[in-house]
Amino acid sequence: MDERRISRIVDVNLNRLTEGLRVVEDVVRLGLEAPRLLSGIRALRARVSTETRALRRQAIAGRDSKADPGRPDRFDRTARRNLDDVLLANFKRAEEAARVLEEVLKVAEPKLAGKMKAVRFRLYDLEKAVFEASQVERQRSRGKGQIAWESGRKPQLAATEADQARSERPECRSQKSGRSRF
Repeated sequence: MDERRISRIVDVNLNRLTEGLRVVEDVVRLGLEAPRLLSGIRALRARVSTETRALRRQAIAGRDSKADPGRPDRFDRTARRNLDDVLLANFKRAEEAARVLEEVLKVAEPKLAGKMKAVRFRLYDLEKAVFEASQVERQRSRGKGQIAWESGRKPQLAATEADQARSERPECRSQKSGRSRF
């Protein structure tokens, strides 16, 4: 396989890896508000950036995004119903990209291939820790009237007993449907 093709594979997967990490970072930062986990994700993203800086510059030369057969959105139709789905999709995206880089770099940059393996395993550990924190947050949110992560397509407030009682009152029901306006 020629150097240009390897560069394209490296470029695409470096982008996938860093984009996935950035999405995870923002959800952990603003959705979970978990400083310890955020610190670990930021450290990993900074490590990846530092260790791949020269490789990224080389790989950009092979970029041809207009001719990329994976560009159309028909390849990414997975629905995201909640923030857990967003986290899962982006952890998997980053893990898979790290694996591709690990394999391709065995040919081009063997030392960096080993580093990508370490990145991949660090991602597995972070994924587990983030989902454990997410589960704790869901349980805590249920009783406090905060945003429930597992709700439908749009984040909704978890109902407290007071909210439930208020919605049962006749003056809180819509005239047309009899449904609660709250």
